[in-house]
Amino acid sequence: MASLGESGTHNRKIPPRARIARFVETWLGAPINLLEASLQWVLVRPTRWMMRHLDAASYALEGTLLRKILSHTIFPFTILLSLFIGFKLVENGITSLTLLGFVLLPIIFGLYCAPLERLMPYSRNWLEGGNDTAVDIIMYFSGAFWSGISKLIVSALFIVGMVEALEPYGHDLWPTHWNPIVQVFLFILIKDFFRYWFHRALHEIPALWRVHAAHHSVERLYWLNGIRAHPLEIVSQAIFYAIPLALVQPTAEIALVAVILQLSIGIFQHSNIDLNLGWWEYVFSIGDNHRYHHYPDKGVGDSNYGGEFIIWDILFGTFHNPRNERPHDRIGIGTAPEYPMTVMGLYLAPFLPSQKVFGPKPADADKAATEELIEDAPLQPAE
Repeated sequence: MASLGESGTHNRKIPPRARIARFVETWLGAPINLLEASLQWVLVRPTRWMMRHLDAASYALEGTLLRKILSHTIFPFTILLSLFIGFKLVENGITSLTLLGFVLLPIIFGLYCAPLERLMPYSRNWLEGGNDTAVDIIMYFSGAFWSGISKLIVSALFIVGMVEALEPYGHDLWPTHWNPIVQVFLFILIKDFFRYWFHRALHEIPALWRVHAAHHSVERLYWLNGIRAHPLEIVSQAIFYAIPLALVQPTAEIALVAVILQLSIGIFQHSNIDLNLGWWEYVFSIGDNHRYHHYPDKGVGDSNYGGEFIIWDILFGTFHNPRNERPHDRIGIGTAPEYPMTVMGLYLAPFLPSQKVFGPKPADADKAATEELIEDAPLQPAE
């Protein structure tokens, strides 16, 4: 798997043989390419320089009782803190203060998780990744735009009318008398059932894998890149969720707290924090089980589809997390060493005729390629 290159300020482009796509990426995508490079110099490099000052403390922390305590407690503490913050934000209903807090949450999570990744890394090879952070920042904000587009498409397909017709039944079905915390977890569990089947289809149907591969293009896992997704995936997901979720609609307050909790779980799904999760990994889709999901060998990577919970994978036979083993840190698309990594490249990749090279191959071919990579350059989790 080709490295992004720590010193590079540009991400890997579409291969030159795809002339039209390369032209579009280079010239029509010039403003976005310039934004990527600017973010690298203005934000990513200074932040990385500051974070490197934590490396000495990181090595000093290894093997200590403090690190052991932190590895057991960070995740449950974050879940409890997220619930507390969520219910505080909605205790007076949905107000402008609630929305402001919701907007600021990603920044808060970043300030919380980025130092922990530097202090307690799962893999030191994942601490820096060229200019991938700039791409993820752009895709985070563009994701909000595509979410808005998806609402317009849902309206155009008359799904909004069907949702409104079903909504009263949903409110009648929803157990509003239950404890609010139970309601939050119930809503996430139901939503994750649909997420599981949608995500599984993205992996098992070749045409959908073309789109979802953009998410699996990442060559390291860290707290922000869980949001990397192609616009077609964002839009189709919104359409897929619209009708079934109308039948289980909780109050707006419960839904907002659920989203906050989903964000906190999602942070740990992709984070490069080496935690001792124990039985938590048999409840939530986090830690090692999601690292296996990003293996370049699709024989392993086509597993652990849960968005927040791993329970549906356990029930439907797609759970993979061997005992007495830790995942290696070679991740990505095993069949696509040239997969583009610019924002425009990621947008165009599903439509390339040469995506046959990028698409899924038989698991044995992927496995052989992955084993060859590991044998040539063994990369192990940080001790």
